[in-house]
Amino acid sequence: MYRIGIDASGGDFGEAEVIKAVAEYLKVNADIHISIFGVKEIINREIEKYPFLKNNANYTVINSDEKIEMNDHPVIAIRTKTNSSLVIATNSLINHSIDALISAGNTGALVALAQFYLKPIQGVDRPVIGAIVPTSLTPMLLIDSGCNVDSKPEWLYQYALLADSYYRLMFNRVPSIGLLSIGVEENKGNNLTFSAYKLISNNNKLNFIGNVEARELARGICDVVITDGFSGNVFLKTYEGTAKLMLELIKTQINSSLISKIGGLLIKPSLKKLLKKYDAKVYGGAPILGANSLIIKCHGNSKSGEFITAISQAKTLIEKDIINVLRNNFKE
Repeated sequence: MYRIGIDASGGDFGEAEVIKAVAEYLKVNADIHISIFGVKEIINREIEKYPFLKNNANYTVINSDEKIEMNDHPVIAIRTKTNSSLVIATNSLINHSIDALISAGNTGALVALAQFYLKPIQGVDRPVIGAIVPTSLTPMLLIDSGCNVDSKPEWLYQYALLADSYYRLMFNRVPSIGLLSIGVEENKGNNLTFSAYKLISNNNKLNFIGNVEARELARGICDVVITDGFSGNVFLKTYEGTAKLMLELIKTQINSSLISKIGGLLIKPSLKKLLKKYDAKVYGGAPILGANSLIIKCHGNSKSGEFITAISQAKTLIEKDIINVLRNNFKE
């Protein structure tokens, strides 16, 4: 049985959405055990809303007296709030009480825990967040999506190795890898991208296609895009914001007149299909790759549906033995 931990105290909506996800998942699945970390009193109050959970042996509540807030300094928080749900859950990963951890909490704290508590696997300097981004062709892995804002060229090279292994494992094919820059020419970019380009291109085992521009990524120009955490996070939020704005504009235009409303009804099935394709939530959370245990970071505003997807995602990654796959690939 797979053992998955979930941080109930993280995220914008607190324990309610996490417990709803646990209830909905366990109602139709009995193949995992879920450890729920957070304030026991609050968690139990939410559990009472789902009577069938009362005698269900597939979950355990583990109490924590503290919470790492979104605005806490990550390193200071993990050192001082040792009774927080995130620290207790990470210790459960270390002592193998759980096989994976899901959290929508403080990203910096999760990364710091991966770096200083779990430690990077041999050959990796810094664990990194890889987020799946929908494109017009295939899912694209964006790495780094906001983990290490100040990166070194060798880190970007390591991201490429991690991304290559992860993408092969998840999608069963060799990914094309691009390096995010301000032009496709090899001589375009800054010192970071110049040096990273040389390192990545020197590895003939990687399907490296060179520099790629941000405006082409939505078209699916590559399966993996490598960048530093600052640029990656800016791109990701711009991408998400643009998609949200376009949806709002389409809704406004459809409701602008009777004819538009009739037209809207006619295109509704096609529009729903298109929106589903571009919904990043269907891919679950973003794994922190390169650490000695599996952590999946969910969006801060995740609802129960996203947590359910993340639980299934964690189960898949455990089944595929992601940590040992990455370890072995770095030994080669």
